[in-house]
Amino acid sequence: MEFILRSYHSDKTAFFFELVSFVFTVAASFMLATTADNPQMEYIYPLFFIGSVTGAYAYYRRSLAFPMFLVAYFSVMNIYGFGVALGAW
Repeated sequence: MEFILRSYHSDKTAFFFELVSFVFTVAASFMLATTADNPQMEYIYPLFFIGSVTGAYAYYRRSLAFPMFLVAYFSVMNIYGFGVALGAW
């Protein structure tokens, strides 16, 4: 619990964005796992995208370069995947 409190007190804005990232990413992962035989990716990709973008901003605020690069890459791939799921490209 002390770990969470230290994270909150060190940067409250980053903590909020990390929390949003966590909630949306867990929700998308849960939807994907429970519908694995026929997932509706047009709903799952946007949740992952929100989780990735908010995570990237939080990691940027905390100056965590490689986690930020990773979730920024995920953001781009989620946009691409969403387009594929909708048949846009």
